[in-house]
Amino acid sequence: MKQNFKKKVCLIVDCLDRGGAERAAAQLSVKFNEYGYLVSIISLRNEITYEFSGKLYNLGLSESNIKPLKQFNKFLAFKSAYKKIDADVYIDFRTRNRRIMEWFFHKFVFNMKQMVMAVRSYQVFYHIPRKQFFFKQYSKAKAIVGVSNAICEEMKRFHAFNNMISIPNFYKRELLNVQITNKEVLNTDFVLVVGRLINAIKQFDQLILTYKDSLLLEKRVPLFILGEGRDREHLELLIRGQGLEEHVKLLRFKNDVHQYIKSAKFLVLCSKFEGFPNVILESLALGTPVVSFNCKSGPSEMIKDGINGVLVKDQDFEALKLAMEKMITESFFYKGCKENAVTSVQKFSEEKVLKKWLDVIES
Repeated sequence: MKQNFKKKVCLIVDCLDRGGAERAAAQLSVKFNEYGYLVSIISLRNEITYEFSGKLYNLGLSESNIKPLKQFNKFLAFKSAYKKIDADVYIDFRTRNRRIMEWFFHKFVFNMKQMVMAVRSYQVFYHIPRKQFFFKQYSKAKAIVGVSNAICEEMKRFHAFNNMISIPNFYKRELLNVQITNKEVLNTDFVLVVGRLINAIKQFDQLILTYKDSLLLEKRVPLFILGEGRDREHLELLIRGQGLEEHVKLLRFKNDVHQYIKSAKFLVLCSKFEGFPNVILESLALGTPVVSFNCKSGPSEMIKDGINGVLVKDQDFEALKLAMEKMITESFFYKGCKENAVTSVQKFSEEKVLKKWLDVIES
C-alpha cells in the first residue's frame, strides 16, 4: 500500500558495494521509494554497485590523499548533506566504532530523535563505541534496530536500552521465481559457500581443509566458493598446495549468485560470528538447505535443526564435516530438509519485515 504523502527518509552507509549492511540498505531504499517516501542516501565511500533508489550523496568523490584533511573534509561534507536533506528519519547502517569521529557526529550533526541506529553484527561495538556517552546518546534515538534477537539481547547487556527493536533481513519475493539458465550449474551437484574472502571471520581456509578430509571429496562433490576479498591469494595457494584444483572452485562474485544458490546441493556457513546472514535466508527461500555453525548470531533464528538444515556446534569443524557428509549420504534426511526450506522462512518475507520498518518510520 503506497503512502499518500512524501515523508523524507535518508539512509546512511559506508558504501553500496558487496556487504550485508550495504545490500540491506540498498534494498530498503528501493522498497521505501515504492512505498512513496522521498529517499536519500549518504555514502561515505565511492563504492557503488548495488541497485538503489533515491538521491545519492556520494562523499567519496574527490578525496584528499592526506588522511587528516580527508577526514575533516568528509565530516564537513557529511554535515552539509545531512542538513540539506533535512529528512524526517535517518537510518544509519554504517560501522560506527571510531570514537572521535562519532563524537563529532553526535555533538554537531545528529538529531537523535530522528536517528535510527542499525546494529548488524553480534560484535556490537562495531556499531557503537564502548563509552557511556554513546550509550546515553543511543538511548535518545528514535530506535535502535538489531538485525537479530541475539544482537538485541547483547546490546542490553551493556545498557538498559528501551528503544531496541529486532528487525531481520528479508528476502525479495522475486527469489521464489528464480530460474536456472547458467550451464555451469545446471544439473550439477556441488556444495556452496558465499561471502567475503576474509579467513579471520569466514574461515574458508579451515572449510577447505575440512572438505578435503570428508566424504564429499571421495564422492567427487565439488566445493564452490563465491566471493571477493583480501585472502583470495592465500586461498588459491591453499587449494593448489592441497592438490584440490579440480575439486574446490574459487569463483569470483557472480551477478547470478541466486542461480548458484538454488542449484547447490546445500549451502555451508562456517563463520566465527555473524549478524543475520542473508545468504542463509536467501538459500532457504530458494529451496536449498543449509549446514551452519550455531554461531552468534542469526543462524539459529532461521535454521531449524533437522528440519531445513543442520545447526552445528559452534566452531566444531569435525561436527561440520559430519553434517556435510550426512547431507550427501542420507537421502531421506536431505529430501526432508529441502522440502521444508521455502516454507520455513515465510516470516521473513519482504511484506512482513517491511511492515516493521514502516512502523518505526511512522512512530
